Amino acid sequence: MAIGDHLSDVKVLWGVAGCANTSKILLTAAEKGVDIDGRSVDVNSDVEMNELKKHSPFGSIPVLKDVDFYIYGTEAIMSYLDDKGFGNSLVPRNGVVRAVNYQWAHIASSHFGPAVSKLADGDDSAMEVVKQALSALEAQLNARTKRGDYIVGEFSLADIHWAPSIHALCLHGHESLVDSMPGVKAWWGNMKVRKSMSKENYVAYTTLPSLDEIRSNKLRSVSINV
Repeated sequence: MAIGDHLSDVKVLWGVAGCANTSKILLTAAEKGVDIDGRSVDVNSDVEMNELKKHSPFGSIPVLKDVDFYIYGTEAIMSYLDDKGFGNSLVPRNGVVRAVNYQWAHIASSHFGPAVSKLADGDDSAMEVVKQALSALEAQLNARTKRGDYIVGEFSLADIHWAPSIHALCLHGHESLVDSMPGVKAWWGNMKVRKSMSKENYVAYTTLPSLDEIRSNKLRSVSINV
């Protein structure tokens, strides 16, 4: 399937509300101007999971369907939507900045995100990792060597990787941690109001779930072109 083909078709996303990886896909789609029909998956349902495994052999969630093409794996789906959508690439062109982008995406996915999930589940032992990660992000956002207001300067995949876990941190009563760090607070305030890089009058932040939607596993969709 060539890049740009079937862009007018609404893509289907199977995921879980409150899952950081699912939210990353919705944010990417919103930023790139790609319509998404979000469909919740009950991971405790053998019927639903067996159906999903027809397209995601290991039961990996989220899963994206574009016409007759299925793709799973968060990074793979984000890359696919980045190429399929409008606007500049979410991957920096400069080699050094690109590497730093992937570095911060790794920190969010492998360290900060899991710690926030534990904290949300009542495991206070994760608080130290959360604070360390936020302190590191504060230093990066205040770094004089970068140009721009985002994690690596220009808006990139790194910002999308951090956003769902920052959102979850705030939802579960720890917004004061964000507010205590001026750089992180300013970045997050900007993330909540920035318009889609696809030039559409759409704010990607609006795809992130409320606490009630997480509890009821109600997945939001992206509706820009319809």
